[in-house]
Amino acid sequence: MSITSQNLDAFLVCAQTCHFTRAAKLLHITQSALSQRIRNLEEELSVKLFIRDRSGIRLTDAGAKLLQFGLTRNDRVFPAAT
Repeated sequence: MSITSQNLDAFLVCAQTCHFTRAAKLLHITQSALSQRIRNLEEELSVKLFIRDRSGIRLTDAGAKLLQFGLTRNDRVFPAAT
């Protein structure tokens, strides 16, 4: 299995902002493009990464593990973290 960096980057920025609209703006893409990237990643991994509700988004346990993996593996700072 190979996760695309585009999808992983989208996930990491979403996880750090906890907000799809802000993450899309930081990535300079539309919210629908960002949602598609997250949906593709969830399908590829066969797990749900975010819990979506009226108050926003939050990570599932699988999402928290992927966040740790992504931050460790990439060892870089994303726009949301600055």
